[in-house]
Amino acid sequence: MEIILKNVGYHYKNKKYLEKINLKIRSNVITGITGDNKTLLVELIDALTMASYGEIKVGGLQINRENLMNVRKTVCMIQQKPMDQFFTTNVKEEMEFLIGRLDYKNKNIHKKMRDSLLIVGLNESYLEKEIYQLSSGEQKLIQVAISLLYNPKVIIFDEPFVELDYTNKKKMIRLIRMLKDRYHKTVIITSNDSDLLYMLTDDLVILKGNRILAADQTEKIYQDIDFLNHNHVEVPHLALFTDKARKKNVKLSYHKDIRDLIKDVYKHV
Repeated sequence: MEIILKNVGYHYKNKKYLEKINLKIRSNVITGITGDNKTLLVELIDALTMASYGEIKVGGLQINRENLMNVRKTVCMIQQKPMDQFFTTNVKEEMEFLIGRLDYKNKNIHKKMRDSLLIVGLNESYLEKEIYQLSSGEQKLIQVAISLLYNPKVIIFDEPFVELDYTNKKKMIRLIRMLKDRYHKTVIITSNDSDLLYMLTDDLVILKGNRILAADQTEKIYQDIDFLNHNHVEVPHLALFTDKARKKNVKLSYHKDIRDLIKDVYKHV
């Protein structure tokens, strides 16, 4: 589902946090957002915060206070700290709470709960578990499973990899890719980790100050090393390595996967 922001801004107590944001987020791709006020921008898309001016449309749905219920059923945000998002202490109770809150109707809701858990790699036994006893990685997966109950078109991950160990980080990467590839979700990720964004995202938005510095396909932005250095933006290690090799007349291609880069190095060095 395409998302369009037209001349959007957010002011608070005479401070301009976002100004004149014009942006199109493509449907069924993974878009990364990095830089200043990135969480604020996705909160505007999720309607957790309302813009001071401008227009935001998710598909044909315009975000305003009158249709918040429809927005909640269309856009889901996975917050950085899972415990800030839960209203109860038990997984099943949390799922039932959300179902009641959104007036969601399904003939076999227990099957829907079980299926949502299976999608994120958890079994039915998690329905009886206490949320606070789960690891941070499991809590993050529970957040996603709960969001899948009502089948949102857009899923936003705010800093999804913070506090995850290597194993859970790999699980989250696989899950995000699956949400796009198998379930055709529009996925948005906020992060300041340029290596992860380069590897995982299709499109990239860089915020600087209160405006958009760049918005394009991820490869185009992260492979423009001079532009990134000029604007003091972190360069992904794979892109930086390739750029230095090319400046020494080693004919490497840019790669988002380190395995592909290693193959290319063996071929040319």
